[in-house]
Amino acid sequence: MKLGRLCQILRETTAQLRKGEEIEGDPKLVDAVNFKEGDNLDKLPGGSHIYAMPHESQAKDGIEKVDLHFIVVGVDKAKAEQYKDELVAILKTYPQPERLAGGLSYIEVGGEIGDQGAVFQLFALGKVLGLWDVITPEKLGITGPEANQMAGMGFVMMSGFKAA
Repeated sequence: MKLGRLCQILRETTAQLRKGEEIEGDPKLVDAVNFKEGDNLDKLPGGSHIYAMPHESQAKDGIEKVDLHFIVVGVDKAKAEQYKDELVAILKTYPQPERLAGGLSYIEVGGEIGDQGAVFQLFALGKVLGLWDVITPEKLGITGPEANQMAGMGFVMMSGFKAA
């Protein structure tokens, strides 16, 4: 699989966009991002996430947005259409094409291409180009902590690659 070329196509056609604040999580940890010398950070509970990307409201006009639970990915459909045949050719060389055809989690595809952020971009690009659909907990009507838990365990998926 031509990973370098795939990543170049993703950079040229998609953009990762955050849904909420730049820093989310346990309030004590969010405050700790601005810690000062002498603060004891060893006993802070919970976790935090840093979304170092523009907010979805800052997306360029004409961008199609795809919600992937953790982030939104903006896809420039006009640009994406120019790369569709090349993207399909790359996807046909996926190491286990039958698995890709059956639909995969972002975790498995991330392990193959080495970057879960790029997987979200790929899932969004494929959806906009009609190569598959994206399945998230929200699509099944599940929200809140249960949706977060499901997504964290891999339930952000593509429905299966169908070369169009």
